[in-house]
Amino acid sequence: MTPAQLFWTIDEIAAATDGQPHSDAAANITANITANITANISATSITGISIDSRDTKPGDLFVALPGTASDGHKFLPAALAAGASAALVTQIDNAVALPQICVRDCLQALRQLAMAGRQRFQGIEFGITGSVGKTGSKDMLWHALSQFGSCHASQRSFNNHIGVPVTLASLPADADFAVQEMGMNAAGEIASLTRLTRPQIGFITRIADTHREFFTSTADIAAAKAEIFQRLEGLSTAILNHDDAFFENLRTAAIQAGAKKVISFGRHPEADYRLLSIDHHDAGMMIHASLAGSPCIFALRMYGSHLAENAMGVLACVAAAGLPADKAAAALVDCLPPTGRGRRSSGIYHSRNISIIDDSYNASPASMSAAFASLANTPPQIMVLSEMRELGEATAAAHAALAPHINKLAPRLVITIGAAMHDMLDGLDESISGFAAADISAAIAHLTQSICDGDRIFIKGSNGSGAWRVRDALCAAITPDAPQNTVKGASHAA
Repeated sequence: MTPAQLFWTIDEIAAATDGQPHSDAAANITANITANITANISATSITGISIDSRDTKPGDLFVALPGTASDGHKFLPAALAAGASAALVTQIDNAVALPQICVRDCLQALRQLAMAGRQRFQGIEFGITGSVGKTGSKDMLWHALSQFGSCHASQRSFNNHIGVPVTLASLPADADFAVQEMGMNAAGEIASLTRLTRPQIGFITRIADTHREFFTSTADIAAAKAEIFQRLEGLSTAILNHDDAFFENLRTAAIQAGAKKVISFGRHPEADYRLLSIDHHDAGMMIHASLAGSPCIFALRMYGSHLAENAMGVLACVAAAGLPADKAAAALVDCLPPTGRGRRSSGIYHSRNISIIDDSYNASPASMSAAFASLANTPPQIMVLSEMRELGEATAAAHAALAPHINKLAPRLVITIGAAMHDMLDGLDESISGFAAADISAAIAHLTQSICDGDRIFIKGSNGSGAWRVRDALCAAITPDAPQNTVKGASHAA
């Protein structure tokens, strides 16, 4: 998502991070040598930032972050082999012929580089948070803004204390727009990320009970999400969902934080960017809307009213930047949902025609409800559901509450993964076959032997509970129209 190209020199990175550059580690240069680097090395261009050697590209700066399972310093040879131009380290490895910038703390240095990246950026910075819909909204906003100039956005769900600095450190100075997704697991985390991001336009998608393991009430979740407004700059605009139960709380928080303008979206009669109606069809949805009082009809190749609602928030963001929202709306027809977030595909799986509805990236009570609603016109024959995480004391009740919605869809088979989701099977109608899989392999095996020709298969669950592994297994064997891009499981904030 970076049409403009990043350029850092090693000298610039060293200056931003208070680092000590070393040009020739293989020549046994000791860690206390700080100045003897050659001009050609110091001027070397860095064209990307990487924290994983498996994702490293030629020209990248590889940041050797410490981890709970392994230390990034162990992967310096792999980063070199992948084409890295330099590495950010806390200890020089003289055996690796890679320019290395030695710092006291790699994560802190990454934050410093992020601050430098944000400081030199002169375009419009957008910040997005919310309990659900962050990544999909970020992708739609990136697509919409790309119609008007170069836009840089966080990759995948890079929304936490590591992902946000990576995105900002990768921000091209000459980009016109930047879109940063921000997530959290606790109060104060959005505030910390906002101090780095310093958005001009802050967008909250929706507040929901997705963090109850870490919060005592939904109101506390709303207050934590509202931290995004604490460092609004420039245009200083808040974009809020008027349908949200905490709309007034969020509006008050935005104004108290200094927001110059609040723009609302949703179905509410007083919403500035109002969703009037949705016509569902096989290829997606036709949206009827009012954009600040102007009628607009546009198409989305996506499914689900929640995505239509988030699209209204995206258009509100575009308008807040002084750009024509109607032009952005027309462009959204070419925006597809990312892998794992409602993307639909079809193909041949073991000689049987199947369709896959892939919503496997994450799950919460709110996103489950939205997903089930999107299936009303084309209910699946098979549902694969892994348990929802981070619900605390609400876990049992939240899973049990899914059963009535599933009964309305009346699938032939429901395969569950995880103890909390297994318990939900007790609430299903007798006409629905339920299978509590002992593990992912058992789920895949039972699914494979249960598929009939023409089946629609819906897959959803929290990232950590592994529904995406079932998706990957299907995609590895399906032809010819399977999704081509798969997402590895990764921890992230919500």
